[in-house]
Amino acid sequence: MKHTFTSRPLGQARVALFPLVLLNFISNGATVDKQALSEMNLGAANGVIVADFQDLETQDLFQRVPDHYKDLSWAASSWFYGEFANEPGQNYAALGSSNGTIAGIDGEDFYFDGADYWSRRTADAQGDFYFVLYHDGQLVYDGREVPGGRQRFDGAPQFFQPSYTGLVDIVALVFDGGGDDWDHLAMDNFQFRRSSPLCPADLNDDGLLNFFDVSAFLNAYNAMSPAADFTGDGVYNFFDVSAFLNAYNAGCP
Repeated sequence: MKHTFTSRPLGQARVALFPLVLLNFISNGATVDKQALSEMNLGAANGVIVADFQDLETQDLFQRVPDHYKDLSWAASSWFYGEFANEPGQNYAALGSSNGTIAGIDGEDFYFDGADYWSRRTADAQGDFYFVLYHDGQLVYDGREVPGGRQRFDGAPQFFQPSYTGLVDIVALVFDGGGDDWDHLAMDNFQFRRSSPLCPADLNDDGLLNFFDVSAFLNAYNAMSPAADFTGDGVYNFFDVSAFLNAYNAGCP
């Protein structure tokens, strides 16, 4: 059976079906059938934005990651993007110097959830780095001073994230040994969340309010993820459901 759902641009009149389905799920204590959602191709990001560089045009040589890509500031850094030699069309980012910073535009706050890192070398494919995070001009996390803060990477992509979970406006990578290892570090799937989303109910950040966002909320609610804590009190209950429905009904600018 083919499932068809109606999407709407932000700000237009909504169809009430999805919130009613949501209330029915919650009121009956049901959990989301993740396998069914996968089969229906309804994966959701629970508010996480992923910079995967796939929407950037690939050229013969590596190009600088454009400033303001994914609403982040890349201009002060030396991140370049290109494609895998053996996987045309699959992009990733690499450093052109040891300056590996990613910042919020005009100091805008965000939550950094981690990224995939690995070595581009075929031999001696090992290295390490440290996350260093800033917020409002203050150092809030220094991986060099934290037990387990050294991020050791090799030739296979691995997901790394700092233990700090608060707001940041700059994410920097620091390399020891005189700055070694930056020259073969690769990065993909940089994950972050906005501190104040323009549209709180648009949980998959696609500019539409539809069942994708409802499924994202259901998944987050069942997992007790911060994405479903719409009241911000650390408790997951009907008040969060009501707040989500209010945000959904209000639409977005």
